[in-house]
Amino acid sequence: MSDAPLDVVVIGSGPGGYVAAIRCAQLGLKTACVERAELGGICLNWGCIPTKALLKSAEILDHARRAKEFGVIVEGVRPDFAAIIKRSREIADKISKGVGFLFRKNKIEHIAGTAKLLPRAGAWQPHKIQVGDRVVEAKHVILATGARAKSLPGIELDGERIVEYRRAMTLPQQPRTLAVLGAGAIGVEFASFYRSLGTEITIVEFLPRLVPNEDAEISLELQKAFDKRGIKTLVGHKLASARRDGDRVKLVAEPAAGGAKVELEADVLLVAVGVAPNTETLGLEAHGIQLDRGFIKTDAENRCGDGLWAIGDVIGRGLAHVASAEGVFVAEKIAGVHAEPLQYDAIPACTYCHPEIASIGLTEATAKAQNLPIKVGRFPWRTLARAVGSGETTGFVKVIWHAETGALVGAHLIGPAVTDIIAELSLAKSTEVNAESLMSTIHAHPTFAEAIRGATEDAYGHAIDL
Repeated sequence: MSDAPLDVVVIGSGPGGYVAAIRCAQLGLKTACVERAELGGICLNWGCIPTKALLKSAEILDHARRAKEFGVIVEGVRPDFAAIIKRSREIADKISKGVGFLFRKNKIEHIAGTAKLLPRAGAWQPHKIQVGDRVVEAKHVILATGARAKSLPGIELDGERIVEYRRAMTLPQQPRTLAVLGAGAIGVEFASFYRSLGTEITIVEFLPRLVPNEDAEISLELQKAFDKRGIKTLVGHKLASARRDGDRVKLVAEPAAGGAKVELEADVLLVAVGVAPNTETLGLEAHGIQLDRGFIKTDAENRCGDGLWAIGDVIGRGLAHVASAEGVFVAEKIAGVHAEPLQYDAIPACTYCHPEIASIGLTEATAKAQNLPIKVGRFPWRTLARAVGSGETTGFVKVIWHAETGALVGAHLIGPAVTDIIAELSLAKSTEVNAESLMSTIHAHPTFAEAIRGATEDAYGHAIDL
């Protein structure tokens, strides 16, 4: 059967897809969203949200263990692994149902199933999308199918002992030992979570430092913090082999620069080496849509064909908030209203391990490689009253300002509350806020945000509290 044509069909209901669908509906477009699994996609169900719930449990556990430092006696502290996992899943389920409520509120039809684009008779014809036995027609289709975890050649995910992130957050019991392949955001977050519960952790990373996309000083500070927490790391090592041996996983790591092999054993191996796009069964070949390593290629306005658009992980963006912003942008382009282009050089990135990491813009090394005139300032948490009072003094705020214009070039933070206070620097990066106006802005005392002003004052040679 075929329905009357819609204005827009969104394929995928993750943070890009459901946001795009809602914005389309708000703009008066008759909209449906196709989703083959839970509403909210990977982020709400298996990524951003449930992992942060897990990390909050770890934070509470860490605080309870340190309670005596704050004059509070807490005895018998221990994790209830099953309850921690259960809470995380309940939160994901609750937020997923919230997306369903928003769809009903905005009169968006949720079509359950797997979508496939059918060949188009001509440019004047609407697109046809097959979902099971049903064919839906639409003038525009937004592809927001996201991505999934990938492995490396020779390493087979078995869902029990060699796992990806989805399984890592629903293990039937806490592993005594965990090996983590990959030291990006996913890898270090799970390492941080399981270490707080008492699991012995070893991270294997091919590149020479943890969180290799971050500023080098951030990587060094995280390394120190992980060393202090007893998290073992093998940076600059490639995983030569990993095989299951009964209830254990045996691994061999080799130094990337050559040298002696390292043999490891763990109860579980978490593979966190990136993602692969969900494009194989979409029927893209019938529409001439171009791919790059499997990811959909788009123009500057997220178009990938006539009446076809793509956003988020399926085009290789990799951050939920970018997908959401692209969803709004595309919806507004389709509706013919003003659509503010995204500033891709002003996108904050956050990692929720302990200590937290947040960054925006260029690293110091990249800025120097581009021969930019810069002023660099740092403010350590150990000198900030709010951080000292909170018992959170690991890390620092680092800001990079253009020496001639005062514009923010980049900012790199590690420590308490940084995933929240990065918003101030995101505003500076995307508007005309410069170093002078930030320093003249009165920051409430005592707050973590004061460190941003302190780091900026340090860049200009007149920090008060350093």
